[in-house]
Amino acid sequence: MSGEKGRILMVDDDPFVVEMLAIILEADGYEVSTAENGEDALAKFTASPDTGLIISDMNMPGMTGLELIGRIRACNASLPAILLTGTDDVDPGQEVDEYLLKDENIQDNISLSVERVLARHAPE
Repeated sequence: MSGEKGRILMVDDDPFVVEMLAIILEADGYEVSTAENGEDALAKFTASPDTGLIISDMNMPGMTGLELIGRIRACNASLPAILLTGTDDVDPGQEVDEYLLKDENIQDNISLSVERVLARHAPE
């Protein structure tokens, strides 16, 4: 895929989740770069500053998704971010654009979530 809709950085320590969601988003026309942890994601973000969205798992070894998003937003404060979580017990005051529950409906919800977040960040 050429990524005509933009570049997404997806971070999750579960290879199955990363692969499944990347396939869905690539079919939707996005270019997806994947990382298995926060340090890998920071390196990939630095190498591709044209990233238009980050999707990160909340709980990963070494660096949480919130820590990762905080570090990336220190470089690009307006970068949209979706946090994947295994529980619906989240703090809505956290600095992410949307939470997406990692449940049996994630395949159906990922595209909708991405479109919704990117639409909110689209230039007027």
